[in-house]
Amino acid sequence: MAETETATSTNEPQKMEFQTEARQLLHLMIHALYSHKEVFVRELVSNASDALDKLRFEALTNPSLLSSDTELAIRIKLDKTAKTITISDNGIGMTRQEVIENIGTIARSGSKAFLEKMTGDQKADSNLIGQFGVGFYSVFMVASSVKLVTKRAGSDEPAVVWESSGESSFTINDAEKASSGTDIVIYLKEDESTYAEDWQIRSLIKKYSDFIAFPIYLPNDKGADEIINQTKPIWKRPASEITSEQYEEFFHQALGGFDKPLATLHSQAEGIMEYSSLLFIPEKAPFDLFSMERKHGVKLYVKRVFIMDNCKELLPDYLRFVRGIIDSEDLPLNVSREILQKNPVIDKIRKAIVSKILGRLKEMAETEPDNYKKFWQNFGPVIKEGLHTDYENKEKLLELLRFQSSNGATSEDTVSLKQYVERMRTDQKDIYYIIGENRSIVEKSPHLEVFKSKSIEVLYMVDPIDEFIVPDIYNYDGKQLKSVTQGNLDLGDLAKEEKSAIKKAESKFKKLSERIKNILADSVKEVRVTTRLTDSPACLVTDENEMSSHMEKMMKAMGQEVTKAKPILEINPEHSILANMNARYEKDPKDEDLEDWVKLLFDQATIAEGQMVADPLAYSKRVNKLLSQVSGQ
Repeated sequence: MAETETATSTNEPQKMEFQTEARQLLHLMIHALYSHKEVFVRELVSNASDALDKLRFEALTNPSLLSSDTELAIRIKLDKTAKTITISDNGIGMTRQEVIENIGTIARSGSKAFLEKMTGDQKADSNLIGQFGVGFYSVFMVASSVKLVTKRAGSDEPAVVWESSGESSFTINDAEKASSGTDIVIYLKEDESTYAEDWQIRSLIKKYSDFIAFPIYLPNDKGADEIINQTKPIWKRPASEITSEQYEEFFHQALGGFDKPLATLHSQAEGIMEYSSLLFIPEKAPFDLFSMERKHGVKLYVKRVFIMDNCKELLPDYLRFVRGIIDSEDLPLNVSREILQKNPVIDKIRKAIVSKILGRLKEMAETEPDNYKKFWQNFGPVIKEGLHTDYENKEKLLELLRFQSSNGATSEDTVSLKQYVERMRTDQKDIYYIIGENRSIVEKSPHLEVFKSKSIEVLYMVDPIDEFIVPDIYNYDGKQLKSVTQGNLDLGDLAKEEKSAIKKAESKFKKLSERIKNILADSVKEVRVTTRLTDSPACLVTDENEMSSHMEKMMKAMGQEVTKAKPILEINPEHSILANMNARYEKDPKDEDLEDWVKLLFDQATIAEGQMVADPLAYSKRVNKLLSQVSGQ
């Protein structure tokens, strides 16, 4: 990307034209690189911060560059009448050749070249931001022309003035400037004059550059310069210096949080990877937690410069409720600073942050049970998503899980898998669960009858996500998870007495079972006697290898086509209804009422599952017929 020199006299401006490919690249950057025009403020302020950092660094070996009473700062002046913005710094400045190389040549970065020359501690201490050399040109999104005046610290060369309208060429010439540093004068386009407004610049500095390491001055309404940035972010300060009130204020003002955060995680990583993080676990869930357009709550900064909101790359989706700041010292970005490159640094930060959050949640569960109860009520279903997406942290997530159960009096009484295992019966081998739409339905399920009679705890899985995570859990502490509504129930040693009784019942009810199967041929896969019921006459069971009725219902609600699997009808041989039906069948296998009774039995079992009967009108007629017979009419 060399330029063509059209004038050589140093007493007159040199006009230099960009080559064709350079003009095309410049046009692309101005019109397509950034999604928000306002980022030009961030880019120019970051470049000014780089220049100040360079001067401070070079002054370590050449103290004459920086006098003891010099305040390194950035100054902004606005002229609404002339529609100009002037951004000045008293940093390192540039020579003529450096202007040509760093400003006149697109995509060449003085900061990057400077960084590449250093190694070891010098590189770590340089604290440079601009590494890609095209941020300066974002100014032409709002500027009709730009003038840059700069003087290199420690150089005998005169100051240099560079001017361009961001089209095909630029001019460069000697200039007058008393001190080192750089002044950039931005001549705004007619339709971009709002950027010369005081409130606009203040808000953009607050948004993007509030924590730049150097003070940013802007004249107030009385004409006096005042600092408009904070310079020392809360996350860069030692945690021992910050009060809970200050954390809470930051949570509210900077992150839009409500109430008090349940937990605060403040840390600084040093060494091979350097970053600071200040994260909060909210007390209440945001309204869009389960929205398709949900946002993540973490803001990304690089060397105190705001880069993006809602940084999904730094936290997995199941931790999207966490709010906070992550500020990296060495995170590479792409040229626009808006989209993170796929980089191992990102993965390492993400891994460390996830570990810290899960560790803090475990600590909360163990030492702050009331707070953890609040957390789980708001974010439990979201945490469960992690079992399906974050296999690396599966064991940590399993420790955090909580479920309602048959041992709890209300929905607020939850149990961990560890607690469940600790209070299992000594002769119990498996962890039992039931999945349903809500607690009121599952706790009345006939499937629980035998478990209640034997004091066996059953987990209530009533979150929509539960159906999907059971295969991800599979087993815990060597105990398999088994559904009480699927498969042929085998309680092992817990059902010694029933095993002998069931064989007799199977023989006694064999012919009735066959008759019921014939009547319900279109509705059930099989009919069998069971020991899982104590009070109900019958229940529906899903084959172990087929989709549960609850999953079918969920899939249909999501608009998915589902091939309905036939359930298994299990009958209770100890119930009086079945005993009477068996007696009627033995007396008259062709009894006309038997068909109505069987269909009523099936419909009632369907209702007990929280499902709708296939033909409500037919069900109503059978009930009315039965009532008429019982009432003697």
